[in-house]
Amino acid sequence: MHWQIAWYHQIANFSFLPVTMPELTEVIQTTCNLHGGELRATLTNYFGLQSLIFDRVEVGLDPMFHVKQPLFFHNSRIFKIPAGKAVVSDPCQLTVHPGQKLYFRISSSFRQTYCDFASTYNTKLTNASLIRRSNHLPTLRTTFTARRGWFSLAQVEVLSGTKAAVIEFTGDSLAEMGLISDELTEQLYLKYPNRLTVLNSGISGNRLLYNAPQDEPLYQTFGTSLAERLPLLMRLHRPKLVICFVGSNDLLLPLISRQAIKQQINPTDFTAQVEELFNLVEMVQSQLLFSNLLPFKLGHGQIHHSANYEQALTLRKLVNSELAHLEPFTSTATAVVKEDQLVPAYDLGDHLHLNQAGGQLLTSQLLPAVEEKLLSISQ
Repeated sequence: MHWQIAWYHQIANFSFLPVTMPELTEVIQTTCNLHGGELRATLTNYFGLQSLIFDRVEVGLDPMFHVKQPLFFHNSRIFKIPAGKAVVSDPCQLTVHPGQKLYFRISSSFRQTYCDFASTYNTKLTNASLIRRSNHLPTLRTTFTARRGWFSLAQVEVLSGTKAAVIEFTGDSLAEMGLISDELTEQLYLKYPNRLTVLNSGISGNRLLYNAPQDEPLYQTFGTSLAERLPLLMRLHRPKLVICFVGSNDLLLPLISRQAIKQQINPTDFTAQVEELFNLVEMVQSQLLFSNLLPFKLGHGQIHHSANYEQALTLRKLVNSELAHLEPFTSTATAVVKEDQLVPAYDLGDHLHLNQAGGQLLTSQLLPAVEEKLLSISQ
């Protein structure tokens, strides 16, 4: 028996946009694909400046917590997380089955500031809701067009007798939002119960080559570059397959950020870094699926230099042309793109992201490539 990650969602650094609440109750829905008799949860305070205190942490089998168990930390119901740290709950005896949803209720009756933030748009597998009260239960709502966020819960582990393959879905908002990743995860979990687990380490705004710009608070939440993050993720999670959607922000941010204007990319450097990612995963006997760059469109009110905008559109085509020689997953755009733009029926509405229908269509193209990789891994 060993502890294995059953659910993981990347925590982003929102210390530049901190949220202070007099009290808090949040409910986070997770979905597990493993079988086990015990679980434990990881709560983080990586980016806060003071300790966080949660005086109620429970896990339930339904969103109303009719069937529930308390979680303890060092035999105490109080979870105190020092600044810059994470804590792991004591093991909780609870039988977990593949496909099962687990609900975590996390409450604090203390006024405190939260900086460790995660979110999703696809609420079928992962969902969240929070209120500014410690003695009330927020209601989970199913949506695909609005961000559902939560604080601190980063990981759930199950004590399992099976060694399941880990798939890491990473990159930028196309990964984080779940509109592609969770559609794929749902299909994989139905076909391969207790055989694999999918982790999400996407960060909205993340770039491949550069760290987050520092000229606006929102930009500062975009995190360190994937080129810098991925080696650590590989060591922590040891995935057998990495699926990566990243690169659009390398082209977009120089159009809107004063600092990123000086961080223009060229196709050769971008492709060279992707080659480094392929080499990295190959060194640890893993495999990589790297998506080509989906098209984007920004309103003129957001663009300071229209010539740079046209250049960015041209660069996307050049990057995709060079990626085609690297064995990335290059067919992502074929069905959701028409005349070099996202098809309106698959556009979330911002001309940058796919909606649920687009994610489902992309999943139908991505699933065979993933299964082919998984088959080669098992042989």
